[in-house]
Amino acid sequence: MITYYTDGSASPNPGPGGFSVIKELQPHILGSEEGETTNIRMEGKAILAALHDSAGEQCEIFTDSEFWINVITKWAPGWEAKGWRKPGGEIKNLDIVQEVYPLYKASNATLTWVRGHEGDIGNEMADEWANKARERGEVGPVFVAAQTPKTAEAYIDEFLALGPVMQLATSVENTPWISTVYYVADDERNIYWLSFPERRHSIEVAQNPHVAVAIAIKQDIPVIGIQAAGKVEIVKDATVVETILARYIKKYDGAGKDFHKRFVEGKNKHELYKLTPTMLMLFDEVHFKDTPVQKII
Repeated sequence: MITYYTDGSASPNPGPGGFSVIKELQPHILGSEEGETTNIRMEGKAILAALHDSAGEQCEIFTDSEFWINVITKWAPGWEAKGWRKPGGEIKNLDIVQEVYPLYKASNATLTWVRGHEGDIGNEMADEWANKARERGEVGPVFVAAQTPKTAEAYIDEFLALGPVMQLATSVENTPWISTVYYVADDERNIYWLSFPERRHSIEVAQNPHVAVAIAIKQDIPVIGIQAAGKVEIVKDATVVETILARYIKKYDGAGKDFHKRFVEGKNKHELYKLTPTMLMLFDEVHFKDTPVQKII
């Protein structure tokens, strides 16, 4: 089954627009239209382009547009039955509706809503490339040239930056414990998180610094995830704290912005924990279908 992510952009709205289709987590189709448009039109055009590209093959199209899912799966059948009319006014974007609905009916596609800007890797890529399409202004669809395949190391660096949260596994006296923490990684793939010393996982790390972690990047099938294991230490170097917190603040929209100041003043209630992996593995069924387990360390 083919997996698509689609999105549209207009800035200002209405204004210049663009849309993108991400196929198997790779930029695949970009497009725009002449003159001013809207983000809703661009979102519809993106779904239309994905349906054309699927050519009847089984596929799942992820979109953050509840509007277009409702149009295609709920409202268009009634509008078509009534001669493309609806009570109370005109059908907006009728040209797209009349093209996308019959194409969807004849397809083998499932439309799936995904919450936008919540860290879903495919949705984030679709948003990024829709903005690029808007900036390029090429009336589409325009196919994106195939990219040079990335290494597992390159993917894991990308995914470590994108993963929203991390599952942390600790163990004391053969009793395991799982916690969810926010995290960032440095350029050497060390993983950091902030926590209160009195939290259970922090207490257990103090007793047994050997831990394992899991980061879900793409939870729907085909899945992508990261697993790591190693030893944890508390970071005491103010320069390292400042560098890592800059990444943390950027990733989590300002969270932890006062940590470094309080750290220097000796008033901090949190500790900054660092995991140095002795095992690091990428499980990726999208880019490495035949061998999804890619061991980095």
